[in-house]
Amino acid sequence: MNIEIRSYKKMKIIMVAFLFVVLVTVISCKSRGTAVQGHVFDKAGIISAPDVNKYEWLLDLIEKESDLDIKFLFLKTIGSATIEDLAVEKMSEYGIGSDGRNERGVLFLYVMDEKQLRIEVGYGLEAYLPDSFVGYLIRNQADAFFNTANPSLGLRFLIRILQHRIREAVLDRDYDPSILDGEREFSYLSGGAGATGDVGKQQSGQAFKLAHLGNEGRNRFKAANTVYGSFLNYIAWLYGRKFDPKVDLFTKDSLPVLNSFPMTPAYFDYILMLYVGKQYKVVERGDLAVLFFTDDPIISPLFFQRIDGTWKLDIAAEVRNSRNYVGGIYTWGFNPDSKDEFAGAFRSILVNIRGYYRFQDGDNRELPVKVDVQKG
Repeated sequence: MNIEIRSYKKMKIIMVAFLFVVLVTVISCKSRGTAVQGHVFDKAGIISAPDVNKYEWLLDLIEKESDLDIKFLFLKTIGSATIEDLAVEKMSEYGIGSDGRNERGVLFLYVMDEKQLRIEVGYGLEAYLPDSFVGYLIRNQADAFFNTANPSLGLRFLIRILQHRIREAVLDRDYDPSILDGEREFSYLSGGAGATGDVGKQQSGQAFKLAHLGNEGRNRFKAANTVYGSFLNYIAWLYGRKFDPKVDLFTKDSLPVLNSFPMTPAYFDYILMLYVGKQYKVVERGDLAVLFFTDDPIISPLFFQRIDGTWKLDIAAEVRNSRNYVGGIYTWGFNPDSKDEFAGAFRSILVNIRGYYRFQDGDNRELPVKVDVQKG
């Protein structure tokens, strides 16, 4: 009888201890937040259903490539709460960037009635995406698209800029705002964990970066008689920060592509910073030329045509012949299915690396990814 009582008491103690462990585990998980599946939570009807699917696909690839957990949360209202406090709460509740990944997460929180966008950055990314940089992107990228009632496209381009910064960090490359030549005072490398900004409140004026340089201004940016000269003039045009595609730098076929692009100040700076200070090689084949980079595996090549003795950038050829990738060891590859004259002229200097076609003398370092989603 005594033995049975002792056994019963022992089992009771074990059961109480087990329940205590379970309770502690549940409380701990609740306080930390477990990673919520999915990336887009639109409770305000901001993004169309087809765009939601596109975002889910894109953000899943980015997570596989860079271990970067990006989530969107769009709300109609948050009452008396502050957007900053709510963003911190949702980062924890949704487990954004957690699960042993040193908080490699970013939350885009938009409140419809306040017309405010908060980008909350996990502490594991603060060195790469500080608050001043993120705030600049809200003001100079997202705001334009919210003003024109097209936030989906604006957020996609903003993600592209953020992802490029993370890709550079993977290559141990610091962000260098001095490239912008001091015309704007940035402190990109300051501390911080996110930024908040009003978006879409102006509803007036020109949201995008368009300009008319006039004949005198356009004459400053002309195609040169060498590819090198035309490339330098292209950099000078970017430094001017006036988006007028009708300068004598581009082929006629490039103008529809450029005119259709919704250029913002932030995206203009992004393109400028892609090219400045990079090493490159030029290969000419008759009246065609390619310029590819030898110290940066991320940047896709530029294409040129010689017309009336000067070399013009062919943006249309770039669209036809370059494929952009997400979720793989490379960010771009030459389009093997291209049938145009550039493909025929430069096929001999391409190399096939695990299914990606790249220029054999270019920078072909592979990005360190967990899974090469593009090639399996």
